Order: sequence, then structure tokens, then C-alpha cells
Amino acid sequence: MATRLRGHAEARIDEKGRLKMPSIFKKNLESTYGSTLFVTALTDEYLQIYPIQVWEEIEARVNALGAMHPLKRKFLTRANRCGAEVEMDTQGRVSIKPNQRGQVGITQDVVLIGCTDHIELWPGESMAELDGEDDFSAEDFMTLGI
Repeated sequence: MATRLRGHAEARIDEKGRLKMPSIFKKNLESTYGSTLFVTALTDEYLQIYPIQVWEEIEARVNALGAMHPLKRKFLTRANRCGAEVEMDTQGRVSIKPNQRGQVGITQDVVLIGCTDHIELWPGESMAELDGEDDFSAEDFMTLGI
């Protein structure tokens, strides 16, 4: 079984637009997936950081829809308009492009949330606004089988 990306961490984007990947994620990314990542904004709320192997699996599933499928074109246009393939350097830094930061409102402080096979990168201010919005109901837990 592949290593899972779990937990959360707070970090900062430096003046050059680089994120120093927190150690809880850096170790698992490097040991399981290597240093090549795909960073994109599939929503306007947060960025997604995918190990390139995971992203290529997503692309393969989307490509299976056929060349002219409108949802395929919409997805790939959004993912690539806001996306960039990047290398995590030996110090664990990842370049987050200005257009990506602007798309979701990242200024400096960020929160990283592990989502099993990728990481969500949230603006720090947005996380405070979510307090209480992500609470689970008994029905939610039943749906999940928990």
C-alpha cells in the first residue's frame, strides 16, 4: 500500500513564492512519489498539490471520456490554465506561481491538509472562515460507514 498523505500543517509562502513543504508531507512525498508535483486550482477556494504519478492517473481517467467530451475539455482547460508541473527542491521548497496564489487568495500564511493521495493548500484566512462549516452529521457518518 502506498504511503498516505495525512494530517495538516501551517506554513508560509516566502517572498519568492515558494512553499517549504512541512516535514510530515515532504518525507512521504519523496519516499513514495519523488519530487515532481502538479499544482493546480480546480476550485477557487484552495490549490491542490498532486504527486505527478497521481495526477497522471487522473488524466488517464479523464482522457478515457473521449476527445470531444465537453466535461473532459472543461476539466483539462481549468486544470491546466491554473496548473503547473513543479519540482520540490532538495530543501523541500515548491514554487507556487503568482496566478495560482491569486486564483485562491493566498497571500502568505497557508494551511496544508493531507487528502490521502494529494494535499490541499488553503489560504490561512480561509480556514478560520470554515470553522463549523465542516461539521459532520450522524447521517454523514452513516453514509461513510463510520
